[in-house]
Amino acid sequence: MDTRSGFSPGARRVVLLTLVAVAASVAGCRGSRRPAPPAQAAPVVPPSDSVKVVAPDTSPAKPAAPGADSAALKAKADSVVAADTVKKPVAKKKPAVSRPCVMDFSESPPETRLLYSRISESVSNTFIGGGFVGHCQGENNRLRADSAEQFQAAGIVNLYGNVVYEEPQKVQITATHATYFTKEGRLYADGNVVATQLATGSTFSGPSIEYFRSTPERPQARLIAPARSMATLIEKDSAGKPQPPTYVTANRFEDAGDSLLMAWGDVQIDREKINARSDSAAFDKVSELSRLIRSARIINRDTAQRFTLVGDTIDMFSTARKLNRIVARHKAIATSTDLVLNAENIDMRLKEQQLEEAYAFGKGRAKATTPQQDVLADSMRIRLVDKDVREVRAIGDAMAIGTPDTLKMRTKDKDLLRGDSILAFFDSLITAKRDTAPGAASDSGGAKVKEIRALGNASSLFHFASSKGPTAPPSINYVRGVRIFVHFDSGTVRDVRVDSAASGVYLEPAPDSLSDTTTAKANRNGGRGQGSGQPERPGTPAPQPPRRPPGGEAPESHDFALRPPSAAPRRRP
Repeated sequence: MDTRSGFSPGARRVVLLTLVAVAASVAGCRGSRRPAPPAQAAPVVPPSDSVKVVAPDTSPAKPAAPGADSAALKAKADSVVAADTVKKPVAKKKPAVSRPCVMDFSESPPETRLLYSRISESVSNTFIGGGFVGHCQGENNRLRADSAEQFQAAGIVNLYGNVVYEEPQKVQITATHATYFTKEGRLYADGNVVATQLATGSTFSGPSIEYFRSTPERPQARLIAPARSMATLIEKDSAGKPQPPTYVTANRFEDAGDSLLMAWGDVQIDREKINARSDSAAFDKVSELSRLIRSARIINRDTAQRFTLVGDTIDMFSTARKLNRIVARHKAIATSTDLVLNAENIDMRLKEQQLEEAYAFGKGRAKATTPQQDVLADSMRIRLVDKDVREVRAIGDAMAIGTPDTLKMRTKDKDLLRGDSILAFFDSLITAKRDTAPGAASDSGGAKVKEIRALGNASSLFHFASSKGPTAPPSINYVRGVRIFVHFDSGTVRDVRVDSAASGVYLEPAPDSLSDTTTAKANRNGGRGQGSGQPERPGTPAPQPPRRPPGGEAPESHDFALRPPSAAPRRRP
């Protein structure tokens, strides 16, 4: 042991190793302080929702370019706006978790028999006989049947015999068989199904019906009749009194919330005094609007005022459960006893279930046909009084075409009246005579035209019977003026009046030259032949007609004599 240092040899070795370790650490620290070669800084991409970060520049400062600060501020603002406009993902709504149906049999009759089969701790099957009355706990409905079976895992309840499904104050469904899907709140019933809406009393009857009860995910209840069924719609007036029912038959029905009813496939509607047909239909019970779509037809069965309305689409409007307006669109045709109306659109207004006015308008020309007159115009308004046509107003290049009285003259030509607008008035005495004489036969000709007025650029061409009888050619009166008034007597033109800028011609048939030739022939024979009563000698040649008629003048080459316009019969208004 070395006494000079005071340490033993082992302690001396430990101190030596410690000093070596400290020296190595100091040398490492000095080496780390050596300057490393400068490395190029990688460009930093700023995030879309952050301010742009600029790397420090070690190069000498340069003078800033004009507008550099504003460009940097603009880039910063654009990045902030872009970050704000990024659409955030919308979290998907999780579907509602359906809870299992816990069937409550507490209302079943005492003779009910039950077979309970437990599949697991939470799943079981139940078979009920001898009468079943129950409901799912927490649901405001009730199921009745002669027998039933419940499969809890599948969420199915099968009902057999005298099935009744009921929701208080909403709906009641009766059927021979039904299946209730507890997880969906859906009932499928088949076999003599009748569904009654308890609030209104309306019913649906058919071979099968599918009903979806209202749930938090489905606020409105839905009823679907997939096979041909009949709906009996009962409506109440403002006082709550039920009105006569409306019967609707279709291949398929769908009712939403007892407010909107839709029907498809050969729809037939039977309402009080009205029958309708179409390919499909919709009924809004809140707004009282009914729509017939494709090949629509409405027939009014009222014997006092029959009419038929046809169109591609027909809308029916009601107020207080009474029909007051019918609109037919696209190639509409309205037919009544005294009138046939053709137009692109026809709008009919009713009062107390009786037709009062009709409007014809739309693309193309409107045409109204009456027993005496045909009226054409761009648009038209027809007014009825006491179920008979009283007035026709034609607007836009109007034209009235009439047939002359065939009892007083024989001609194939038509009477013609034109103007910017035409007003036709019909006789109102026919209805009075018909009402005062109920036992008398109705007039087959309908309402008679009384007066026609042509207003604006008016012109008329009418035929007047000859004084020589109905076999003689009629006279022709053609006039023009600003306004023309034509009066009729029993359907025949009585007189024509022209107002302002009157001009025209009056044509009469010329005398028949053949009648003069026949007279000359009889005079030349000297009374022989049939007129003398003496037979002609045999072998005597027949006399030849003269080359010129008596008087030495050639016959006229035209059939009508022209009279000046001043001779035309007209009166100033």
